[in-house]
Amino acid sequence: MANMWEQTAAMAKQNEQQGGAWLKLANDGDTAVVVFLGEPHPREVVFVDNKFVPFDEKLKAQGHKPSLRVSLNVALYDSREVKVVEQAVTFFNTLMELRAKYGLEKWAFEVKRRGAPKDPKTTYSILPDRQLTPEEMSAFQSLHQHDLPKLYAAEAAGAVSGASPTGASSAKASEPVDVKLAQAMATALKALPREAVDRFLQKFAVQRIRDIPASKGELARAFVDSLVAEYSAESVADVDPFGP
Repeated sequence: MANMWEQTAAMAKQNEQQGGAWLKLANDGDTAVVVFLGEPHPREVVFVDNKFVPFDEKLKAQGHKPSLRVSLNVALYDSREVKVVEQAVTFFNTLMELRAKYGLEKWAFEVKRRGAPKDPKTTYSILPDRQLTPEEMSAFQSLHQHDLPKLYAAEAAGAVSGASPTGASSAKASEPVDVKLAQAMATALKALPREAVDRFLQKFAVQRIRDIPASKGELARAFVDSLVAEYSAESVADVDPFGP
């Protein structure tokens, strides 16, 4: 019985982390095992009205001093869903040390929150969790990443208009995925073994690709990309050198 409680708690936490583009570690002790992807995106910001806003001349004139925030694409190790993590410069400096010692593309790292919600003294630890195989490295690096400048631009536009990007995506939750995107995913999946197709359908709990909601379109495309990379690597390894 206790085991089922633990499993349900883990599923609830995973579901919470899968909301939107951002990686959410909201409570003390929350963890995620991730693979860091792509290039960092630094921003000079000021904390105003309980949120970070871009530093500009107006804020400078008001006497505010900027702080550096750095965002990166990360892939959750278990689901390969691509998220965005934004942290202070101390987090980035630790990441630089790990990058020099281990190589970020070669490892999955455990990120753990140490601090209660809204605690200004909250810190995050980053520890190597498991070394990736060459096939895993290829699969993770081929995942579709968020365009970080565009993501922040969309968020800023949503704030100006009074509608958050999260709210907009929620409104589209019941709409079907874009037809062109569905066709592109179908074409890619047709080239893969049935096992890969079944994994895709099971992950998104649908019977047809076109039944995927628009809100999960980017996640679905990223998962298809990971499947293509995974099975392509296997097929290359299985090539018969004596075949035609």
